[in-house]
Amino acid sequence: MEKARPVVLLVEDDESTAHLYSIKLKMDGYRVDIARDAATAGLLFDRSRPDVVCVDTRLPDGSGRDVVTSLVGRGSAVILLTNDQESYERPPAGVAAALLKWKTTPAALSAAISDLMGAKKPL
Repeated sequence: MEKARPVVLLVEDDESTAHLYSIKLKMDGYRVDIARDAATAGLLFDRSRPDVVCVDTRLPDGSGRDVVTSLVGRGSAVILLTNDQESYERPPAGVAAALLKWKTTPAALSAAISDLMGAKKPL
């Protein structure tokens, strides 16, 4: 029986950025679900129960910080993706990692997720 791939929920409204991140994550063995807004993020989270959620701070229908706050403590590690220095330096409570988007390559995001996953790292 094939081992289940870890699931990453990527909450990112910029289509190009989401596409680049998802390609690398899929190459590294993750299943990736993409939400382009806060409302979809909640629905996809409930459906897929991801291992890790990566959330952009600016979404078309609300704040990514609000999405993060609603997801912390629900069983998934949460990574905040931001271009805002203050959010990077002071992420909401319970956030496993905060990454500056302008510095975060697809490989860097995959490495951060892998670090969080620890023993659950895909092959």
